[in-house]
Amino acid sequence: MDELPQQQSAAPQRPRPAPPSERSLIDDIEARFPGWGAWLSDTFRWWAFRTAAAALTIDQLRAGCSLIVRAGSHAELCAAVRAENARADAARRSVHDAEAPHQPDAPQRAIA
Repeated sequence: MDELPQQQSAAPQRPRPAPPSERSLIDDIEARFPGWGAWLSDTFRWWAFRTAAAALTIDQLRAGCSLIVRAGSHAELCAAVRAENARADAARRSVHDAEAPHQPDAPQRAIA
């Protein structure tokens, strides 16, 4: 019988680190974005939702801010939450600017 030649193995390979667990990725999102919770659905879609700590005002909702966002990956979800936070901040500033009382120009004093 013919014997198959044995392959020489190269240097032993280090085991790859285990990928982050689902729970650690969820914890990461919730730590990075206070006021948001997250989960990974059984269809492998990532979701984040605002908690009571990050409630939206009616003006922010009217401006198009979302209570829930979804994405295809952890990184995409982080980007989506970041974008939602920016949208909510912009809406808050817009409402604040609109409500600020108009300050008429101070009367000019003639210099004698």
